Amino acid sequence: MDKLRNRLYLNMFFGTIGIVLIGVGALKYQVVMDDFEGHIIAYTGFLFTTGYINYLEKKLE
Repeated sequence: MDKLRNRLYLNMFFGTIGIVLIGVGALKYQVVMDDFEGHIIAYTGFLFTTGYINYLEKKLE
């Protein structure tokens, strides 16, 4: 059981890092393109996604 839980936490860690990298990449693209509406969409989508992931992580514990 402990081994399974450690594996779950490891997968959650890498999933969170993946979402952060996608968000950083999207924001960097918006900075290069200098698009204000794109900034708002990227921030909003990133906040919604991280909120949902946090909800799922709390549900697993």
